[in-house]
Amino acid sequence: MKEFLEIVFSKYKDPKIAMWMKNVLVLIMLLNFCAGLLYPMEQKKTVLPMFLPMFLSMILLLSVNCALSRGKDYTWLDTVTFLLLIAPNLHLFHGGDIGYFSMFYIILYSVGAVFILGIRTSALFNAVCAFFIFVQVRGSGLAELRGVYHQNLLLRFPYLYLCIVGIAYIIMFSIQRYWVEKEKSRLVLEHRIHEEKKKLADMSLHVITSMYSALSAKIPEIDRHCEQTAAYSRRIAEGMGLDETACTNAYYAGLLHEVGAVGLPDEIIQKSSLTEEQYEIYQTYVSRGYRIIRELQIADEVAEAVRYHRGNYDGSSYLEGRSGKNIPVLARILSVADYADRHARWGETAEEISQKLEERKETRFDPECAEQMRAILNPADQQQE
Repeated sequence: MKEFLEIVFSKYKDPKIAMWMKNVLVLIMLLNFCAGLLYPMEQKKTVLPMFLPMFLSMILLLSVNCALSRGKDYTWLDTVTFLLLIAPNLHLFHGGDIGYFSMFYIILYSVGAVFILGIRTSALFNAVCAFFIFVQVRGSGLAELRGVYHQNLLLRFPYLYLCIVGIAYIIMFSIQRYWVEKEKSRLVLEHRIHEEKKKLADMSLHVITSMYSALSAKIPEIDRHCEQTAAYSRRIAEGMGLDETACTNAYYAGLLHEVGAVGLPDEIIQKSSLTEEQYEIYQTYVSRGYRIIRELQIADEVAEAVRYHRGNYDGSSYLEGRSGKNIPVLARILSVADYADRHARWGETAEEISQKLEERKETRFDPECAEQMRAILNPADQQQE
């Protein structure tokens, strides 16, 4: 029962089916309208004034709907359209303006509602139609309808209506069940992919941890620098109001931002001043780190942060000329965190680092990231403010 209700109340998910059905309705109405114009002259005088305005309004309404909803899913528009169409279709059946074919239009409307609105929404419209038909055929309207339709057909019409519309609902139920099963399969697949990525990321972090152990032999305290940079990056991200995923990725970016240095020659790593040629080689550690992280299939946001964290906010760096908000937000965060911890390890005080951040915001650093880092370095000043 739960599965049945889930299918019945599932959201309509195929606007192409709806568009095809609306086009079919418009085509049938146009053909019927043209047929009315071909009536003998003596019939035109009575037929045209009765059904011409009604048919034109229905054709216009559906045509406007098709034009507005082409390539889009406007459920509310379809609902309003069929709400407006219900009156002329019921009137058409009651008056028999186009003879026995008037019965066909109430069926066409109900079947169209099923395939355009889905089971859930169309049920209300079709319940109104079914109630109207039974009241007219079995109630006070019977005598009036006998003048339009044959009595035997009239008495059997409610059951014919229910059978045809019921078949439409059975077909639509199968279609919506396919949608529900497809959505469930997609969610299961996404969950599996997410879990596999998480496992792979954990494995990758273990691999990188091993790489840092080897890198520590080249660069003293590189692991501590990365851990502190990661902690700063996460706190800056939290201070900026980023979501938990972004904060976690900021931490990973800080942890991994030096991984590309594993491939640098010892003579470059161990020197405090570099020649122009050696500096060009040194700069490659950023792109190398980016490739390592991508190959290990850690989050793309982490790889992008490592790739662009040496970029200056004003675009004056060597990294593809990116500037301002075009630099990924995690890269802007990592740039500040890396700078702060690096200078702290060079013996600079929190006040000195804070002052340098203030001087370099808008040029080297994102102002918001710089202010968050200054607040971390000088919590007492922030409390006084």
